[in-house]
Amino acid sequence: MTGTDLRQILSKNLKALRNQKSLSQIELAEKANISIPFLSNIERSNKWPHPDTLVKLAKALEVEIYVLFLERPPPLPDNVQAAVAAFKRDISTSLRKAIPQAIDFSLETISTHYTDGKQEKPEFAHELSD
Repeated sequence: MTGTDLRQILSKNLKALRNQKSLSQIELAEKANISIPFLSNIERSNKWPHPDTLVKLAKALEVEIYVLFLERPPPLPDNVQAAVAAFKRDISTSLRKAIPQAIDFSLETISTHYTDGKQEKPEFAHELSD
């Protein structure tokens, strides 16, 4: 692993943790008492922060410093994982009900449009039988 690799891991984790906390760069910079351009440069892997700055960022994000350097993305908090799982279940259930209804409605609309509400052959079918 190179220094560049480590900077990229830090960059990705800072951004992911900031997004998990629903913080803007401005908000995180204020909480960590660093400049917005400096935070932006850290998140883009352009700058390497001083260890004291890492401590400030970890405190602002409410994580241990080592979490900033995990190669895998930091895990979501349990309450967020539970909310995501519930959302997936709800969406799955809704889609299982909505898709067949949408298809039936579409087929009825198309049928009505082409037959003017009557169950008869389309015009071209009459021409073929003559």
